[in-house]
Amino acid sequence: MVQEGLNTLRYPVRGPVICKYLGQLGLMLAILTTLPLGVSMFYGEYAISERYLIIILALLFVSIPSSRLSTPNVLQTNEGLTITALAFFLSPLLMTYPLMTTGLSFQDAWFEAISGITTTGLSILSSVDNQSASLLFARAWMQWYGGLGIAILSVALLMGQGIASKKLVESGPGENLVTTTRTHARRVLGAYALLSLLGMVILLGLQVKPFHAITLTLTAISTGGFSPFNDSLAGLDSLPATFCILLLCLCGAISLPLYAYTYHHGFRRLITDVELPALLLLCSLTAIVVGLSLGQHTNLGWTGALAHGAALGVSAQTGTGFSTLSIAEIDQTSKSWLMASMFIGGSIGSTTGGIKIFRFLIVLVLIRLAIQRACAPPHAVVEPWLGKRRLEHEDLIRALLLIVLFMGVIFVSWTFFLAGGYDPLDALFEVTSAAGTVGLSTGITSTDLPWWLKGVLGFDMLAGRLEIIALLVVLYPATWRERNARSE
Repeated sequence: MVQEGLNTLRYPVRGPVICKYLGQLGLMLAILTTLPLGVSMFYGEYAISERYLIIILALLFVSIPSSRLSTPNVLQTNEGLTITALAFFLSPLLMTYPLMTTGLSFQDAWFEAISGITTTGLSILSSVDNQSASLLFARAWMQWYGGLGIAILSVALLMGQGIASKKLVESGPGENLVTTTRTHARRVLGAYALLSLLGMVILLGLQVKPFHAITLTLTAISTGGFSPFNDSLAGLDSLPATFCILLLCLCGAISLPLYAYTYHHGFRRLITDVELPALLLLCSLTAIVVGLSLGQHTNLGWTGALAHGAALGVSAQTGTGFSTLSIAEIDQTSKSWLMASMFIGGSIGSTTGGIKIFRFLIVLVLIRLAIQRACAPPHAVVEPWLGKRRLEHEDLIRALLLIVLFMGVIFVSWTFFLAGGYDPLDALFEVTSAAGTVGLSTGITSTDLPWWLKGVLGFDMLAGRLEIIALLVVLYPATWRERNARSE
């Protein structure tokens, strides 16, 4: 099977295929952009409205003819990965143009857009209190549709059934939950939209201002973390509302297909899911450790320290990036635990980043397997099991490869920041946050950050969102040039 995958990647991508499906994704992006266009017109911010309109018209002009191209029914593996990677690369470039009306430079606007669409939440802005409502909504909206994924939205609403659309929304191991890709996508979209609607209704019921209720819900359920307040969740000044938002973050870190599967097959599926209890355990563990550490190293008092620890623990583990106090002011032990949480992330099939809990559990299974085999008779057969599932060799290889690549991206990026003279622990925290698409920051990310380090963080956010492999496929020379004869 591995050799078959390698043979597939020896074929170059076909231009018409890439153009067709990027065209369909472009149509979806045009539809999605109409909402921030409407918001900007509602608030009378016509300069940004004009740019949104230009983007929509340009997308329609290019996407309508390209989406109608005639292409083969079979989509290669590298084509599916390339389409997805290019969608997450090109979308921020397009959204950079309207964001520049707020006075941001091209690179800063690009950074903000890529942080939004990858649901990272690292912000280049020193203050958001003085920003326009259009910008704040646009950031939240980009995180919402970025969290769900432009590809899966397009499959749900525009594409027909078939192998091509299946390649675009293939989930991780253990997520073959429905009979067709289109049904799968629609159920995931339905669960995502319903959670978002419930979050807005609850926050409105808790007397949160409508604009804040909408933007905070969009960024919480997408585990994005952009906030309309300078001091993130601390600016909300409502304990019930803060608790509700953290609960939404937790909901976003649970596998979206799991909601649909539970709805159709009963709550017993929740009990048998291996990632959900692990997610709750990891959130609790991080919350306790960070809370105790804050209580020991700060003047918050034990009640305040445990409360802040719980908020930061959930925020880091779910990959959201909301904070209730300045990360630059917390102790090194807390930063280290938060980094570990950001590295692991949430469930596969959720909106979070990181290596995902499923892969972390695979590592634990391999450690247990090594111990069991060391204690077993020489001819004993000891196989790797995770829950009720026997892990295949391909599962193990894929998980370990992703973890190694993820660590490699973090290490290389970290060396760039060390070369820039930044504090080692703070620099490691920042690149882990970017690669894990979390958004918690020690204060390094700002307009004063050198342009080349902004580029490093931008690459980290893209790599983390695409889980690295798709990005490497795009950069792989054989993806784009013919290497051997092929037959249609």
